[in-house]
Amino acid sequence: MTSSRIIWTSLLFATIAACGNYSNEDLEFMNAVPARQDLVASIKSGPLVTANEAELAKDTHNVVAAFNGALDFLKVADLIRTYQPTSRIPDGRIWGPFPDNNHPGWQWRFVMTKDAVTADKFNYSFDEQQIGGGDTWYTLLDGWFIATGGGVRRGMGDFTLQTDAARMAGFQFELGDDGKSELKSLHIAYSTADYPISVVMNLVLYPNAVTGDFTNTGSLDCTYEALQSGQGGLHFDATDSASGKSLSVDSRWLPTGRGRADATYTDPTNGVSLTWNECWDDSFMSVYDNKPWATPPAPVTTGDATLCPDIPTL
Repeated sequence: MTSSRIIWTSLLFATIAACGNYSNEDLEFMNAVPARQDLVASIKSGPLVTANEAELAKDTHNVVAAFNGALDFLKVADLIRTYQPTSRIPDGRIWGPFPDNNHPGWQWRFVMTKDAVTADKFNYSFDEQQIGGGDTWYTLLDGWFIATGGGVRRGMGDFTLQTDAARMAGFQFELGDDGKSELKSLHIAYSTADYPISVVMNLVLYPNAVTGDFTNTGSLDCTYEALQSGQGGLHFDATDSASGKSLSVDSRWLPTGRGRADATYTDPTNGVSLTWNECWDDSFMSVYDNKPWATPPAPVTTGDATLCPDIPTL
C-alpha cells in the first residue's frame, strides 16, 4: 500500500503566522479541524516474528497501517491548529496565503467558516494556487464538522481530498513507495460523538501513474469502528477496476488482540466466490484456519473452530 507521502507531502511548509493569544471563537474554529489522533485505527501490535502471525491477522495489521498512513496528511492540520489565523473574517478564519516551499510558484491557504444554516457546523477547505493566478484556486481538501457538545472535537465530520484538478493545472504529486501509483482521491466520513467511534474511508489510486496512465484505478474501502475498551473492527474491500476482481475482509478483535477474520475473494470473470475464515489468539498465532483455495498438500482446514472468539459487531 502506498504511503502518505503521495497524499500530503506537498502541504509541508516552513513559515506561517507567529503564535499569539487565541480568542474563544478562534479555539472553536481550531477544534473543528480534524485531528489525526481522533481517527486512527488501533489494534494491539503483532508478534515480532511476523512469519508466524496468522495470515489474516497480518493482513489486518497491514491494512490498519495503510489506513493510518492515509491519515498522515492530518499532521498538517494538527500543525495549523497550533497557529492563530492570519486573518479573521465574519464567521470565518483564514490561514495564508503562504508560499508552498515544496512547489515553487505555488501558494496555499486554509479557510474555515461557520455554516449559515446548520448550527455548530464548520466548513473548511485547503487550496493551492499558482502565484499570480488571480482568483483561481484549486481545492485539494474540503470538508465539514458538526460539534455535538460532548467534548473537544467530539461530533461528526466529512472531508474529501482530491487531486485531479490541481494535477491538470500542473501541480506535481509524489509517487507512492512502490514508485508507480499516485493518489486520485480520499474520502472520509467519521463520527467521534460517542462510542463506538467510526471512520469510513474510500481511497482511490492511479496504480500506473508512473507511465502517465490516469485511466486505470484501484480502490480500497475501509470501515473502522472501536469501543472505548479497545475492542475494534475493520471491514475493507480492495477492487481492481480493470479486472473487477475483489477481496473483502471483515476483521474483529478484542482489547487483548485475540480476533477473527473472514475474507471473501470474488472473480466476476468466472463467477468464483470463496470465503476464508481464520481466528487467532492474544499473540496473533492462528488457532483455526479454513482456507478453501489451499493447494494440496496444504490442508484446507487446521486448528479448532471452538477456539474462535465470539465477537459481536460493534
